[in-house]
Formats: sequence, C-alpha cells, structure tokens
Amino acid sequence: MGEVDTILTSLELKQRIDVCPDDLVILDVSIVPPPADGQDAYNKQHLPGAIYFDQRRSVPATRLIPFSLPDPVKLQEYLRTLGINNDSHIVLYDRDFTLPDLLTNANARIWWLLKAHGITRVSILTGGLRKWLADGYPTTDVIPHPKPGSVTVQFNPSLWLTYPEMVDLVAKGDTQIVDTREPRYFKGEADEPSEPSTLALEAFDLLDDVHIKQGHMPGAKNLPFFNIINWDTYCIKTKEELEQMFKAHGVDPSKPIVSTCYIGYTACSIALATHLLGHDHTRVYYVSIHVLHRVHSLLHCSSHPSAGTRPHSCLLCKRVYYGSWTEWGQRAKDDMVTKEDN
Repeated sequence: MGEVDTILTSLELKQRIDVCPDDLVILDVSIVPPPADGQDAYNKQHLPGAIYFDQRRSVPATRLIPFSLPDPVKLQEYLRTLGINNDSHIVLYDRDFTLPDLLTNANARIWWLLKAHGITRVSILTGGLRKWLADGYPTTDVIPHPKPGSVTVQFNPSLWLTYPEMVDLVAKGDTQIVDTREPRYFKGEADEPSEPSTLALEAFDLLDDVHIKQGHMPGAKNLPFFNIINWDTYCIKTKEELEQMFKAHGVDPSKPIVSTCYIGYTACSIALATHLLGHDHTRVYYVSIHVLHRVHSLLHCSSHPSAGTRPHSCLLCKRVYYGSWTEWGQRAKDDMVTKEDN
C-alpha cells in the first residue's frame, strides 16, 4: 500500500477507472446552492463508479461552529458504508455549481478531514466535474452499491487549534496567520455574518441572535482562498504558480502558518496549497474548546476507534482552527479584532 498523488488530472483518473482497481473509491463531495440538494444532483449525473459523500452527515452544529467536525465514531461507520477500507485510494471531486465561496474547496476540506482522521491515500480530481466534462469523459446516473468497508479512523486532535490556543497565538504575534476570506470581509467593509456563515447557520436554523464583529485578527494576512485556482481551467494552480501566489501576499509557505476563514472550510485550501509545495506545517483554526472536550471524551472511551493512540509527531505542526471568523467574531474581545492593514 503505497502513497498516492495528491492531484490527479482527468486523464489520470480515467486511466485508473479503466483498469478497475479494487482499491479505488471515487467520492462526489459537492455542496450545491440551496434549495438544490447535493444528493439529487449526484443522482442525475456523476462520474462512473462515484459515490455521494454527504458532508453534513453526523456534523454537530452550534452558533459558534455551524459546520463542525463529525463524531469520529460515526464518521468511521459512515465511511465503511461507502466501501472504504484502510488501503483504499480515495479520489475526491466536486461539481461546477458549488457555492461560489466554497468552489473547489469542498475537495480541500474533505481532503483535510480525512487526513485528520488518519486516512492519507487521498487524491483530488483537479478541475472537478467541469474539467472532466470539458475533457470529453463520460458521466452516468447509475448509482453503485459498494460492499461495506472496514476502514479504521485514527483521529489526531493535534491537527486542531482551539479558541484559547488561537488567542494566545495572536497575542504572541510570532506565527503567520493567513485569513482566506474575501477582502471585503477581511477589511470589515461588508456586513456580518458573511454570506458563507449565513448559509451555514441557516442550514442548521442557528441564525437568530448571532452577532459577529467586522474585521480580522491582528497580524493576519489576507490570501483569499480562490487564489489557489486557475480560473481559466478551474484546476488547482501549479507548484510554481502557488509559490508566486504566496510571495505576492507576503506569506512564506516554508514557515509555520495558521489558516482561518469563515467557518473552518476554505482555510483548508491553504493547508492543501502548502502540502503541494512540500510543507506540512499549516495549521487550521478549527474548533472551540467545548468541541475539543467532546472529542477528548470520545478518545478516552475504550470503544472509540482511536482510543489509546497518540498524535503522530510529523503532523504536530499541521493543525486547523475550525471555528474561524464565525467563532472569533462572536467571542474575541475588541482588542483582538482590527480593520487595519497588516
């Protein structure tokens, strides 16, 4: 069971499909604009052999974190229903009409989610369904029914940053913080909650009485998530283009980075971009302390799939602060929010 390439082209995936390897699992991870439904869109058209992955499955939602991490035990159960085993080669793709602020980042978020649970044989179909169709490859409406898998998740809480940890990090000011939101939100020029935060909160009926400050964390640099995409092809940029992107925004990808965004979603695009450059030290501001307590209680349960495990040392510096601005903008004191350029 060897490593797999993080990025696959349409041709490379088509060649894999034609060989029909037993370990290949293709997941449609699309999010579509309401009132449409991702499952319905998948049912009508998807890649041959692809299975729909419901990102909202087993996700606890709060006003601070409307789109949190799934319960590890339930995630393991769900992945097994999709036919995933420990040696599976998982390929992720999304479709053309995902939400504008999440476009192509569905891939990055699920890539990070799976890696955070010890599943590393994961590739992304660059360009997604749009590029697949543009390259002349077929789709289908035939829904496969995989045999149950036996994958075991190995959850790694060291990949997260909690709110208290993030407060301490911002106060020290010695770590690169990359905010992937649109400039209008970063600069505090647009109303809060943002469109992505509003959509996530509305999806779980949590929008009432939510008050989020405008601006960004002191010391943060703005590198909007959509910069990782070549918009002529909808493909993820080349390594050379990603290097230029980071340089243009004053970010050194070879040094530790903490990425943040609206709801802990598009921040994963920076983790993906640095990974593609060979730097696995991007952490993501992901969860609040009450969510961490819930996960720790699961990890200390003998029936939990990751019970008794310890964080893997090579991953200690690649973490996510998942609460992001939806949490920070509600909890942070006024001196921890600014509209000034850094």
